[in-house]
Amino acid sequence: MGDYYRGGRGAPRSRNKRYRDDYDDEREYRRPHHESLLVRLQKELLGLAESPLARIEDGIKNITKLFTSNYENEELRAGFRSLIQQVIIEQPFKIPFVAAVTLVSASSLAELGADILEDTHKSVQKYLDEGNFTKLKLSIRFLGCCQGMYLEDGVFKLLNELLSKAEGLKYAGNENVAVELTRIVMISLPYILASSGVDDKQKELAGTILERTAPLSQISGSIEKLLRPLTYTGNTTVGEAVIKLLQLSLQNEASRDWSLAALPRPWEAFKNELDAARKYSFPDLAVPAQFENMDGSNLVPDVFFSVFAHQSTETVPPTSDITSHLFRDSLNDTMNILDFNRIAVARFLVDIDCYFAPEVFLKRATPYDRVKEVAGDRSTWKPEDVAVDAVFSQLLRLPNPEHKLIYYHSIFTEMCKIAAAAVAPSLGRAIRFMYANVDSMDVELTNRFIDWFSHHLSNFGFTWKWGEWEANLKLTEVYPKRAFIHGAIEKEIRLSFPSRIKNTLPEAYQILIPEAKEKDIPTFKYDSDDTAFSTEGKEVFALLKDKKPEAEIDAILESVTRTAQEQNLRDPSSYARDIYITSICYLGAKSLSHVLSCIERCKEKLLAIGQESAEARRQIVRSVMGYWADQPGVGANVVDKLLNYSVITPSSVVEWALCDAGHAALSQNHVWEMVSTTVNKVNNRVRQIVAARPSLEMGDEEDEEYAGILAAYETTLDSSKVEQKQIAEIVLSSLRKIADGERVEGGEDDEVFLNMDDKQREEYKHWMAWWGLQWLKAFARRYTIEGVTGEEDLTSLRL
Repeated sequence: MGDYYRGGRGAPRSRNKRYRDDYDDEREYRRPHHESLLVRLQKELLGLAESPLARIEDGIKNITKLFTSNYENEELRAGFRSLIQQVIIEQPFKIPFVAAVTLVSASSLAELGADILEDTHKSVQKYLDEGNFTKLKLSIRFLGCCQGMYLEDGVFKLLNELLSKAEGLKYAGNENVAVELTRIVMISLPYILASSGVDDKQKELAGTILERTAPLSQISGSIEKLLRPLTYTGNTTVGEAVIKLLQLSLQNEASRDWSLAALPRPWEAFKNELDAARKYSFPDLAVPAQFENMDGSNLVPDVFFSVFAHQSTETVPPTSDITSHLFRDSLNDTMNILDFNRIAVARFLVDIDCYFAPEVFLKRATPYDRVKEVAGDRSTWKPEDVAVDAVFSQLLRLPNPEHKLIYYHSIFTEMCKIAAAAVAPSLGRAIRFMYANVDSMDVELTNRFIDWFSHHLSNFGFTWKWGEWEANLKLTEVYPKRAFIHGAIEKEIRLSFPSRIKNTLPEAYQILIPEAKEKDIPTFKYDSDDTAFSTEGKEVFALLKDKKPEAEIDAILESVTRTAQEQNLRDPSSYARDIYITSICYLGAKSLSHVLSCIERCKEKLLAIGQESAEARRQIVRSVMGYWADQPGVGANVVDKLLNYSVITPSSVVEWALCDAGHAALSQNHVWEMVSTTVNKVNNRVRQIVAARPSLEMGDEEDEEYAGILAAYETTLDSSKVEQKQIAEIVLSSLRKIADGERVEGGEDDEVFLNMDDKQREEYKHWMAWWGLQWLKAFARRYTIEGVTGEEDLTSLRL
């Protein structure tokens, strides 16, 4: 018996997987899985047009048959109708295909068509009331594709009402909203004229609308001249208002009798059924009088940007072709609406050739040098170029992109994962174009380019053909291309570590990462006996490290100040402050969490130093950035934390960057980051306080407690606006002086400037003035949008 239980000779046969077929009768029973009709329909609709191997007509037939034959199922009917409205908003590429499903289904079951149109009409009215122009545009696009279902003018009825409202808003001074409404009308026209219901009358109506949009499309404001991404590219359309280019392209298309060759027409295979289908009247929709829910001040003109418009071989449509605007509009909406799923967005962008007419694009991953050979007499447009171009247009959109910059970074990363062979060469050509034009690019975009470039390389082993740019290392440090290289490498170091980045660079670039940068912890300057008050500096550090009482530290700092006074040194207190701040930096240099811990522990003393004077606060910034001179990104981060702790003020950071940091400061990415972040904090504070106003309007003004709250609110708002105005004056006036060459030479003891010959000095002056002007334009744009500066201020700044 013992052997039996131990697995001996008498033990039962082991049930290895290999022999399980002998025990079929003992297999576990599994309940068969059946998908519901609604799930099947959802999969069919969401997969429509996604594969170039599947016939779209067959997919439309399958969906129509399944939907119409089960339309009495209430759950199926409600779920599928809701899905149609969701796809219209979230997947703009598929709108013509969803419209085809609706058209064919309605030809079999008139009730179904009426229900879907009614749902869309309600959505249009909702978006009109909310002032949600993007969703309004997409819903109108769907109705435009369904134009064949309407009697008489159909969707043109709504377009004319929107144009009338736009004309009224223009004369009322609300030009921004007028332009947006006009753009919705204009971009809807091609879809209507490619629909199953187009005839000569429809084309006449479109021509009438184009005549009305012509004056509206020419609206421009003072801000438009500050939105140009590039001052020169060899292409005059870059930097032009998109609505002006759209008007021109529509006029060109009208002269070709609205051929609209790029738009898909999936309904054409069902023409006979659609001609016999029931027609519907377009309902009366109420266009709001003032669009009270829409803040027109936040709307700015959309300007055109392309990284491929300059090429000798055309791989993206020109702006004179309506196809350019149809591609760009659908791509932008897809990115900005589906921001919650970057992987899906990347897939849509890579598959763009599936959603337009056949033969519009070349085969994916066609090498650029073989485009003409492969294309022959056909189009030379590359789908990956069109997609990459659109992502850059959003990443480099002025004044601000729709979403955080990191989102657009991630789209590029996902696109490269999905289709590296196609996307990577396009990105390479885009990078080379932007680098070649970095000396004519808006400075804000240059810094966005640096951030994206370094981040993108970090996702792919930090590999790049640096040898192509080696000649530019001989240029002066303030030359834009040289500054870009330095800024990109500094960013790479922040994303990795110096020795790793150094190993990825050619020999000529090694000088950009000196030995001092490779140290984990920067040198404590008071360890050197050559530094003034080195003994006291080491003593203060030791006391801080041992967490001794502040009184002991203060005694040493006071003795430093007295000694400096006795030696008639300029600003004696600055030596004591520098010792204290540098010691804190050195103590917390292991990591950001360490330095934050030190700041928190010494917060009271730091606040006391900051309250001494404006010069003391600038001294704090100077000491922090001096300690982290070889790791300026870390120093900028620490300064930002000190600003959050109110140890320093926004003006301290701005004045250090524009007055104390030296000649090359404006060409350095970390200095831009510091000033830009600081200005944004001040502006955001004002914006948040203003946004809180409606929540205070519910109280009774006769109530003393409420009146006190309201008074405190007004005081806070006024003080925030005063601070915002003061920062604006410091920034704009300082930059205007630099742009005029008034503050180029710096101090008399500036060895860098004194060691230059006349030619180098003149070149240096030129580029310093250039940087000053570029920064001035960038911050003037920002303050104009915030309402801090107006037309008169721009005139006084000579912009």
